[in-house]
Amino acid sequence: MENIQSVSDAFMCSNCGACKAICPKNAISFESNSFGRMYAIVNNQCIECGLCVKVCPSLDKNELHKIFQDRYVGVIRKVYVGKSTDEYYYKNAQSGGACITILDYLFKTKAIDCAVVCKMYYGKSPIVQAVLLDSGEQLGEYQKSCYTPVDLLSILKSTNGKGSVALVGLPCHIQGLESLMRISNKFSNIKFRIGLICDRTLCGGIQDVMMSYHNEGPAKIIWRKKDFYKGNKYYPYKTAPVTVVYENGKEYVIPNCHRFALKDFFTPPRCRVCYDKLNSFSDIVLGDPWGMSKIDWQKGESVIVVRTRIGEHLIDEIVAAEKLVLSERNVTELLSGQHIEERRRQIGAYSRALKVIPMKINSYLYTQEDKLNLSTKEIFLAQKEIKKFIVRDKKDKKDLIREARFIIMMVKTMKYVDNFLIVKALRKIEQLFR
Repeated sequence: MENIQSVSDAFMCSNCGACKAICPKNAISFESNSFGRMYAIVNNQCIECGLCVKVCPSLDKNELHKIFQDRYVGVIRKVYVGKSTDEYYYKNAQSGGACITILDYLFKTKAIDCAVVCKMYYGKSPIVQAVLLDSGEQLGEYQKSCYTPVDLLSILKSTNGKGSVALVGLPCHIQGLESLMRISNKFSNIKFRIGLICDRTLCGGIQDVMMSYHNEGPAKIIWRKKDFYKGNKYYPYKTAPVTVVYENGKEYVIPNCHRFALKDFFTPPRCRVCYDKLNSFSDIVLGDPWGMSKIDWQKGESVIVVRTRIGEHLIDEIVAAEKLVLSERNVTELLSGQHIEERRRQIGAYSRALKVIPMKINSYLYTQEDKLNLSTKEIFLAQKEIKKFIVRDKKDKKDLIREARFIIMMVKTMKYVDNFLIVKALRKIEQLFR
C-alpha cells in the first residue's frame, strides 16, 4: 500500500499536514480520538501515487536526519536573547514577543503577502487551527503558543498564487515543509521559515482535563500567561500558569505544576523519538531561554537562534529598525539550557522501546542513537511509558479525564515545589490505573 496510513497505525504520525498538502485527490484528512491524539486518515479516493510517502517526516525518504553533522544542533550562526520594543506585543506575548514582531516587520516592509500561523478559538473544547493571514492587522490575536496538535501544513494549498509566504511552525511542520519543497516547486513561495523550539506536543485531551473543572460555556486556554496578578498572587514569566479564559469573561488559573504533572500522560510515542527540538531546518528559531543567565524571569524574554543567511539578514534588519532589543549569547549555554545531551539518551531509549508497538514502519526512528550504551533500566522505563500510552489511547474521554484529574489532585495533596519531583512521585500513583 503506497500511502501513509501505516504511519498512523504505527503511532508515528506527527500530524504535520505535509501529506494532505501534497495529495492530488484530497484523499487525506486528520482526525483526533478521545485521547486527543491526532493522525492522518487515508480514504478510498487514494490512487496510491506515493507522494504522501515521499513527504512524511516519519518515513523521511529525503533523509533529512542525515544532513547535519549533529542533527540535534544543526547549523547555528548566532544566538540572541531579547524582546520586542512594541509594548503591546511584549505584554501580550508568552515570552519576549519576538515571533509576532518578526511577522509584523515582514508585513509592514511588504516582504510577505501572507503568513501561516496557528490560533486558538473559543469552544466547548478549545479549537486550535492553522490560519492564513493576508495582513498584519490584529496580529496580537495570534500570539501565545498552542501546546496541542494541529496539521499546520494542510493549509498550504491555500497559498497558491501568493508570491511570498512566512510560516511559523514546530520542528515536525518545518521538516514536512522541507520535504515538500524538495519534491515540488508548488511550495517555493515559502520564503521565511520561523521555527519554534519544541520539547513535545501534548495530545489534545489535556485541554478537556483543564476545561473539566468549570462549566462556563465556550473557552480557550492560555498555556503560559505571564506577569499578572490574580487576587493577591503574582505570576511571573518563569512560573507562568495555565489560564482558562471563558467567552463570558470569567478566567481561572491552573498552577503550572499541573501541566508538568500531565506532560508524560499526554505525550504521544512520535514525540518521544523526535530529535529535532531546536528546529534545525528553520531560518530563525524562537523559544524560551531556559537555563540561560541574565534573563528577565519576571516579564519574559525570547531566545532567538539564527540558522541561515536569510534569517541573519532579517534579524539584522529588525534590530536596525529598533523593533527588537537583543544581546548575543553563547551556543553552549543554549544547548545546556535546552538539555540537548540528555535528549540524546532519551531518544536512544525510546527508539529501542518502539518495538512494543505491534505495527511497524520502515523508518530511521527505530534505530536512533543505536551506538549509545544505554542501561536496561532506561529502555525498560521507556517501554513502560509507551505501553501506558497505548492503553490510554483506547479509553473513552470520561475515564481519561478521571485519571488525569486524580493525578492533579495528588499534586495538590503532595505540595511539592519541584515539578520533576512531582512527576517522579506520580509514577507510583499510576499503578492504580493499570
